[in-house]
Amino acid sequence: MNIIRKFYHCLIMFCLLLPSMAYAEQILDKVEIIQNKTEADIHIDFFTQVRYLRHSPNKASSYIQVFLEFPQLSAAPTQRETLNSPPSDIVPSFTVNYPDLKTSSLAIRFKTPVKFRITPDNSGRGIIIHVPLPKDVKPVEPEAAPIPAPAPAAIPIEIPGIPAGMSTDDYAGKLVAESRVASGLGDYAKAIELLNAALNVPPNSHSQDAQELIGLAREKNGELAKAKAEYELYLKLYPEGDSAKRVRQHIANVDAATKAGATSTVKAKKPIREIDETTVYGSWDQYYYDAHSHDYNPSPTANTHRQDQSMLMSSLNLTARSRKNQYDSKVVFRNRQTMNFLPGGADRDRTDAAYVEVANSDTDYLVRVGRQSGNSGGVLGRFDGGLFRYGLSPKLRVNLVAGSLDEYRVDYKRHFYGINFDIGPIAENWSGNAFFINQEVDNVTDRRAVGGEVRYFSNSGRSVYSYLDYDTMFSRLNTFMVQGNMQADEATNYNMLFDHRKSPILQMVNSISSPVLTALTPQPTSIRQALQSGQTVETLRNLAISQTLDTDLYLLGATRQVTPKWQLGGDVQLSRITSGDSAAALAAAKKALLDNNPFIDPVTLQSLTNSFAGGNTWTYHVQVVGLDTIFKDDTSVLSASYTSGPTSSVDSFIYSNVMVPRDKWRLDSSFKVMQVNTNPSIVQYVLSPTIRASYKLREKATLEAEIGLEVSNTLDPINGHTRTFRDFTFIGYRIDI
Repeated sequence: MNIIRKFYHCLIMFCLLLPSMAYAEQILDKVEIIQNKTEADIHIDFFTQVRYLRHSPNKASSYIQVFLEFPQLSAAPTQRETLNSPPSDIVPSFTVNYPDLKTSSLAIRFKTPVKFRITPDNSGRGIIIHVPLPKDVKPVEPEAAPIPAPAPAAIPIEIPGIPAGMSTDDYAGKLVAESRVASGLGDYAKAIELLNAALNVPPNSHSQDAQELIGLAREKNGELAKAKAEYELYLKLYPEGDSAKRVRQHIANVDAATKAGATSTVKAKKPIREIDETTVYGSWDQYYYDAHSHDYNPSPTANTHRQDQSMLMSSLNLTARSRKNQYDSKVVFRNRQTMNFLPGGADRDRTDAAYVEVANSDTDYLVRVGRQSGNSGGVLGRFDGGLFRYGLSPKLRVNLVAGSLDEYRVDYKRHFYGINFDIGPIAENWSGNAFFINQEVDNVTDRRAVGGEVRYFSNSGRSVYSYLDYDTMFSRLNTFMVQGNMQADEATNYNMLFDHRKSPILQMVNSISSPVLTALTPQPTSIRQALQSGQTVETLRNLAISQTLDTDLYLLGATRQVTPKWQLGGDVQLSRITSGDSAAALAAAKKALLDNNPFIDPVTLQSLTNSFAGGNTWTYHVQVVGLDTIFKDDTSVLSASYTSGPTSSVDSFIYSNVMVPRDKWRLDSSFKVMQVNTNPSIVQYVLSPTIRASYKLREKATLEAEIGLEVSNTLDPINGHTRTFRDFTFIGYRIDI
């Protein structure tokens, strides 16, 4: 009850402050810190699939910039988002911000500099920042693999050196004898430590036994790969005799267990450390946005001046967590609101998360009930419902999910249920997921699909993520995607992407935007109304298919650390529309873009429209990242791109800089230059400087402000020369809890 009481006290306090607020699709999901044997792994999860491109710098720093792309989104979101680090004593506190000024990048700011390395995670929806543990933090033992008779975890032991007067042979014999006792008690971790010590002394009469025994201890401890390595070393050292035959049989047993995917059908109980803690953490922020546009036309009487943005955006992020040995319980609440001060502007409120979660690491189950993100298992987004996960074995988990999609501004409610299985790791590097999902709307099947994910991840810097979604009701492929990263050496990284998908994904509700239905009076806005107007289910299914595009995206990219100071990256993209025009696809993409951005400039909107014109669109992108370029410890990013499509071409150049002029201060600046050529002969030039300042008022309070200007000149043979000035600002604060 203590955790609930603390949570409600915080909730009541902040609800008294809540104004009305912002509607925009969120990208950042959550941040978790997991302690491994030698590192702290910071998991940053997203609500959508994410493709890691590159990061900077490649040395210890308190500021890290990670460049990303979002394959499932029609455009990179520009809504500001911030997540704070959970309480931790193994890494410095940090904040995660997206986007970082004019670049589609993630900014992670630590309280103090850290050494780090970054890898994509094996889900395709996140990245992992690996930070070495502080010297005063004891490493944790790896989790035991399944064994027939699991034993409690060993407490790390101090192994004394050779006592005075004892020979090396006797000392090794003593360690081997103690290891046999530890193994007999099921304390394999302790046995491994003792045998390692025995093998570290000069060769003696006990070395051969110790080499075999350490393989056995690792095998029984579930460390199959390490056990096999120990056995193979034994055969190199002692290739003859009955003992060698015995060790070869051990290797055969290990290979059979590895192939079977588990050493036993019995689930192992994970070691339970004594834990009893309750924490409440999160953040509260408010930002006021203001913008004005001034249009100047050849005829002065046609000039216009308007305020196109005036809103107060607020967000609350609270997590109350209670840990009691193997039990881990959470209450999570995230809410965003917008108070729109423009005439006729609507205030909006969106609760992104409101759920209770209980997990047990001993029996490996998780229950989550409430509003939550649905980014796997075929679920199409945030939903209200429940998730139940249970580990059938260490390499197989079943997930049951059911609920209704969280949708705004629609006249229907879609319900679903599904089952999916998390599989792996298999052969250490492979894992995956297989799912079935059934979704209904107005008592009609909206979507019924099967699919899955296959993931490969290795510590050598190679990773592959693939995803497939096939709709059995429409008998069509919804999505097939493969993305990969390969680190050729310490300085060079390659990435690729192939993405084929229906846009929007096949669903019965797509038929609502068909011209056949929009021409009716009154116009149906739900499947139920469409059926009442005389349409049949089969007709609506065909209309849904006709309102869907086939899109393809190919990408090849590379990043090279040219010098310790400069990093060079680039990629080539080919996107293609392979079917006819679709009003539904364009409307859905525009809706998603507008939902994610308080203001859409005409260039972006025109580029979006052009992208659905059909044909091939080529994009060439080069990016240079530099450290200590203009100011001490600053970071500069220079990006240049050229896009050529069926109806337009776009040249752009963006320069951004991040600097810390003095303690508690931070300055971000950027300058964008863009030229858009639209058929037949319309040319648009855009200049946009922006500067942002943040000041850390207190340890957990930050003030931020930004001011920017966008100047757009359009040369049109018919309408003449028009010019638009747009100024935009925001000011706000963030309080970390």
